[in-house]
Amino acid sequence: MATCCSASTTQTQGRKIRVLLVEDEAIHRAVARAVLKAVGGVELDEAENGAEAVRRVRERGTSGGAYDLILTDRQMPVMDGHEATRQIRALGVMTPIVGVSSDCLGADVDAFIKAGANDFAPKPLSKEKLDRILTKFGLA
Repeated sequence: MATCCSASTTQTQGRKIRVLLVEDEAIHRAVARAVLKAVGGVELDEAENGAEAVRRVRERGTSGGAYDLILTDRQMPVMDGHEATRQIRALGVMTPIVGVSSDCLGADVDAFIKAGANDFAPKPLSKEKLDRILTKFGLA
């Protein structure tokens, strides 16, 4: 499912930033979609599990059509966010990956980082959290 957010305040080199949202819960996808739309300038793809995310990343490649940011949940059916992150990194993809999860104890955050994520944000995703993430990775 691809959704394009229409505002144009967040761009990388004059184009919309491409974000992959990996989340199995419809309500969390809806919240993230609204936050990304509020920030603007985002082309959003969604995957409902880690296996689908790995497939989408593989299809996009590591250049021209590659994602600028991946936001992933931890607990999902088929493949969780940790394993998806490991597999995406094994493809040689250096795109920033941010774990976004309700599981936010120190050990949970460390597990995401050890899997290859660059950062972590506790749910729910908010405009402030997203602004921080975009700024940190030079996408704002």
